[in-house]
Amino acid sequence: MEMADRLVAEATALGAVPCRPVALDDSRLLDEIEAWERIGRLADARRTALAGEIAWRSREQIGEASLAKREGQRDAVDLLAQELRISTREAKRRTALGLRLRSRLSLLGEELPGRWAHVAAALEAGAIGVDAARVIVDALGAVARRADAEDLQVAEAALVESARSMSADLLRVQAEVWQAALDPDGAKPAEDAAHVNRSAKMGRESADGITVTILKTETEVTALLRAALNSGRRGVQWVRQPADDCEDDSEWHEAADDQRSRAQFDHDTLIDIIRAGLRASDDEAASPASSPAEVIVVVKADDLEAGRGCGWADGIAGRIAIPTVRRLQCSGSTRLAVTGGEGEVLHLSHAKRLFTRAQRRALAVRDGGCAWPGCSAPVAWTEAHHIAWVARDDGTTDVENGVLLCSFHHHRIHSSDEWEIRVHGGAPYLVPRRWRGAPSPRHRMQRHRLHQAGDPPGQVA
Repeated sequence: MEMADRLVAEATALGAVPCRPVALDDSRLLDEIEAWERIGRLADARRTALAGEIAWRSREQIGEASLAKREGQRDAVDLLAQELRISTREAKRRTALGLRLRSRLSLLGEELPGRWAHVAAALEAGAIGVDAARVIVDALGAVARRADAEDLQVAEAALVESARSMSADLLRVQAEVWQAALDPDGAKPAEDAAHVNRSAKMGRESADGITVTILKTETEVTALLRAALNSGRRGVQWVRQPADDCEDDSEWHEAADDQRSRAQFDHDTLIDIIRAGLRASDDEAASPASSPAEVIVVVKADDLEAGRGCGWADGIAGRIAIPTVRRLQCSGSTRLAVTGGEGEVLHLSHAKRLFTRAQRRALAVRDGGCAWPGCSAPVAWTEAHHIAWVARDDGTTDVENGVLLCSFHHHRIHSSDEWEIRVHGGAPYLVPRRWRGAPSPRHRMQRHRLHQAGDPPGQVA
């Protein structure tokens, strides 16, 4: 109890030290943050060690003698979260690292170092932080069973030395190199483990209509996704803008008028790729045994006609706005079930998309990708949009009444009152709704092809 009282007194004294960053010059600001980082590292080391010991004394194998159970908690994580008022995630991180760095007592009561003695010593001295310690232990622990014990100690000591002078991110790169050198079986065991642990989980829809999806991918799939997202970004101009949730922070947005953030842009790219795959289900290259995914959206006839209310996707609790329902109806990518006032089905659309494959090929030759000016989405990521809408304008399913748009811009043309597409001289033009008279040449929609000499992109007659 005496040690605890002394620590509380020292913590109180630290709390009394004034912290006024705005009053410091640059040199003193850097000096102070380095000093407090050292104090924080020492505190983190102690918190990790104590959490590891609590986890050891609360392990399931000792039954009712478990410290956590004697305190009325299920395990060490619950005990720490309750007692320290921290998140379960943070409690798990502390106990996991603490257990791996925990020292042992000999039969004579002498303290013996644990498996990762170099990491534990450097962490306790405040020479490295918990992030670096976690990187080293995770990387070397993954190959420990297949590596030579002496080589493992050499790698641990080398990584600890590197951690004294580099960030945890750079240290991770070095750790991966050591991991590859130590593992006599190569990457195959890690690949097998990743293959077993791959998963995709869709959570519940929240009140604001957002669903959190967790995707765990193998290295080759991660590389494929990253390459696809990078390919989608190619040619897009980006600028920094203040973040929506913090005026003092910034994030990358499109320089064009869409101004999507990179996260939004990547989301739209991924969804376009998925939709492209689904649209290809009836292509000649598709497997005859495959069954195309089918989504049925139920909407009341009155809501669809009035343009208000919402639709409901089969098996999904989240609502779908009427503009989105109309866009889905336009593209034919979803079966639409229109109901009457008593819930009776008045109309069930066909599952097949409205534009045929031959018509889409014709549109692909003409547009070559998303026709929205400045968009770089290729043909495979686009949907065929009816310029004169099917439901609202009785539009026909002809090439002359079609234009290729990516999912984002297709959604925009259906939900925005700012723009509309008009056909002039057999070509589509994107014009403001308030525009009167013939479209201007600058309104000509984009064509992804080699333009004729003298024709500026997006303005080909």
